[in-house]
Amino acid sequence: MKILERRFCLYACVIGAIFWSHDAHAYLGSFEEQDGYRVPMNGQILSAYLAGDAQFYLNNNSANGYTGVVPLGAYPNSLGDGTNGPDVTRYNAGQYGSNNSGPGGGAEDITDGTGLWQVLSGGRLYEDATAPYYYGSQYDRNQIVAYRNTMPHSGSQTLNLMASDQSFSYRYSMDSRDYDGITPSSTAGLQVQMSFWVKPSDWDDPDTGNMMGLSLLDAANQPVFEVGYTGDNFLQYRMVGGTWQTTPYQMGTLGWSEITVALDTLNNTATLGISAYNDGSSLLGSSSSVLNNQSLGLVSGAITGLQWDLRGGALDNGAVSYIQSFEDFNFAITSVIPVPEPGGVLLLILGAALLHAPRRRA
Repeated sequence: MKILERRFCLYACVIGAIFWSHDAHAYLGSFEEQDGYRVPMNGQILSAYLAGDAQFYLNNNSANGYTGVVPLGAYPNSLGDGTNGPDVTRYNAGQYGSNNSGPGGGAEDITDGTGLWQVLSGGRLYEDATAPYYYGSQYDRNQIVAYRNTMPHSGSQTLNLMASDQSFSYRYSMDSRDYDGITPSSTAGLQVQMSFWVKPSDWDDPDTGNMMGLSLLDAANQPVFEVGYTGDNFLQYRMVGGTWQTTPYQMGTLGWSEITVALDTLNNTATLGISAYNDGSSLLGSSSSVLNNQSLGLVSGAITGLQWDLRGGALDNGAVSYIQSFEDFNFAITSVIPVPEPGGVLLLILGAALLHAPRRRA
């Protein structure tokens, strides 16, 4: 009897302490200047002037050794619209600013692609193909930049993705600031929850295939789970090795929708939810569960990065890959325990019954 009580108490204590969590809101964050994302203000950079890359943008001159092309909106340059920052791979994006215990400081010119952001294909690399001249219009950009948005979800800036001429793939490496001080490589065996807000484009609505995918990556930069949406803005998800699964949840283009992904890297499951904005009612819908502890079909490890894939170029039915906006990334790291074996569950039930059984008096 005492052995059963001890075992029951052990199970109960473990279940009672099933999780602790750390919430974070930075590095990706809200893409504000204090999150480490540079956008001009009244024709000036809020952070320090960049003598290298910024000088190239200003003069469209490759003599300084930088061979990047200047999209019309990538201010500072004489053709810029003053609302776009440079491509996130060209400066220390996400690595300065004071939000969430950041190091402070300001934007710094870096060797392209040596920061937290790297372009894998297309995007800025495609723009570079015709350096040092840029022949496109304001609608022919291939980049990921911070943007001063007139309708942000919060603050004043958003992250904007454009793949007008060609599809692209960018990678973002997590930092402990994303995880509120927890080292990304130590998240194996924990639950990593990511939530963010998105406002898709309506320019690509005629194309009903997958348009955007955001993969959570392990330490080997292999995808563990992917969430995305179609050109006409239906939420999708994809398991590793599988095909895109389209859900019935459609996101409006006039307001912000919230997507939440939770990966349990101990029990190897994924949970997915959405609150979709409705253009017709101009209201944010209630939170809906899409997946609940769905098996990943693989042994997952630490979640250390994200990969952004956006289709561009010639799309179906004359669609155009234009601005996809993202905002307010939040992460929560949660400790989990293994799902009890059937025998353990039976023991819990039996222990509970024995604890509540009437005792015989001596």
